[in-house]
Amino acid sequence: MISSLHKKYDTVITNGNVIDVINGTVEKKNVGISGDKITAVTSDDLTGASYFDAGGLAVSPGFIDFHSHVDGNVFSGECLVKQGGTTTLGGERELSSKSIDRVENGFIVNQGFSISQSFVLRNAVGVTDPKRPARPREIDAMVDLARRFMEYGAFAICFGLELVPGTSFDELLALSAVAKEYNRPILVHLRKDGREALRYFDEIIKVAGLTGVKVQILQLMYMVGIGGAMPEALRIIEEARNDGLDITADSGLYDAYCACIGTGIFEKGWEKEYGNVSAEDLLISSGIHAGENCSRKLFSELRRDYPQTLVTAFVCDSDAIPMALEKDYVYVSTNAADGPHYPGIGAPEVSGTFPRLLGRYVREKKLLSLVEAIRKITVLPAERFGLKDIGEIKEGMNADIVVFDQERIIDNANFIGLGRPDADPDGIAAVYVNGKLVVDNGCLTKNRKAGKFIKRE
Repeated sequence: MISSLHKKYDTVITNGNVIDVINGTVEKKNVGISGDKITAVTSDDLTGASYFDAGGLAVSPGFIDFHSHVDGNVFSGECLVKQGGTTTLGGERELSSKSIDRVENGFIVNQGFSISQSFVLRNAVGVTDPKRPARPREIDAMVDLARRFMEYGAFAICFGLELVPGTSFDELLALSAVAKEYNRPILVHLRKDGREALRYFDEIIKVAGLTGVKVQILQLMYMVGIGGAMPEALRIIEEARNDGLDITADSGLYDAYCACIGTGIFEKGWEKEYGNVSAEDLLISSGIHAGENCSRKLFSELRRDYPQTLVTAFVCDSDAIPMALEKDYVYVSTNAADGPHYPGIGAPEVSGTFPRLLGRYVREKKLLSLVEAIRKITVLPAERFGLKDIGEIKEGMNADIVVFDQERIIDNANFIGLGRPDADPDGIAAVYVNGKLVVDNGCLTKNRKAGKFIKRE
């Protein structure tokens, strides 16, 4: 057997402060990469065909974005990898042969999919009215189809309950039982936002109790980080966890959210969920009116004629972000590329979430330690979603690696009207995807197809 001292590696990352997410340590190490795998993590000198001198910077597992809408979109993938994202899971809105083909033919990051109850399963069995409950025979057909997707390698079943209010408890229960059968989690977008959302935890807790399914409550900040609801939401989750239910959650890191104006989020009476707000509190974020404040007249016109128009709602509680982040059962996700996403248009999450976590909440606010924050975007979601060989820097794992400067890393992206939503972050020195250098000193390299189409085994 050739020792690490004499073996030649394809790439060697030298002089890096390697983050061990399992043991909670940060130590100066050299990392050897052979093909698409990490094959050495050692204090010994290594010989490589190429070298990257980390120069004392942090060396982390690639960041995992387990709740996004990138779905093979080239520009969205480029934004994600430039902020350190190396693996993303999508499919929460749609799953098509075209999106899979785009990834299978070579994509910039690793891409897997969940299956959407709201927009794939229901449509596939003919339930196209989001307000109509599925009939028993239709639920049976969805169950059969969901099993096929589980066999194919879907990572979870996603329920967009606010967007599809016709979802009955029977439908939710039956499909959750399929997820449990295959040891997959369900992803849940609650039926309402703000304080009204607190009423709708009960059905999710009941489903978890009846089926034993793993539950991931999506985007706490944009669901209950509104109207002072976050403390009570966290109390409800903790009580359920103390009762033995397997419930975790995730949160975004911005105090506003973007959504398409035609979705169920903005159904009649939506303003009551947020207190004293109106259409004038929405900023139009795509289309010909991008950058304009909305009005009641324009709100009605856009919902009727241009429902895919993206709007930004500045309704969230800034102090709710640290409340969520402090909990060890709350991970960080991006919700990247939800709605229209192209240069200059979209929300800042797709370019800034991970640098914002490490710059603002670790370095500046000292809310979390570096290792605690990295765990929320690497090993914890990897374990939750069954991502094989992803999420740690150790021999045998995928060579998905981010090298960053903890003294400089920060997001520069912002909402339209305040800045560019796709502005690149500072402090990302290198990103490797499956052993290939994709980002070098903040710039994309020629390795634009380093990612793989991944499936749950």
